[in-house]
Amino acid sequence: MTLKEIYDELDRILDDINEYADNTESGNLSSDVTKDVADPLEHVLSALDTIIDDKAAGIYEDYGEDDLYTEDEEF
Repeated sequence: MTLKEIYDELDRILDDINEYADNTESGNLSSDVTKDVADPLEHVLSALDTIIDDKAAGIYEDYGEDDLYTEDEEF
């Protein structure tokens, strides 16, 4: 699964959560679902979107473990 696929799935889940919160009869439940689930998930989606954009911009280069250390470094 790619980061974009994970993002898309979480975005669909957020839509379902928001729809549930909008349509529930209990104002307290709606508030708790929004505060405890939807809001944090929006933060996750925002962070994931930034990572996806950075990856597309080439910020994250592919390095093997051997490329991370020089010969004189200890593990």
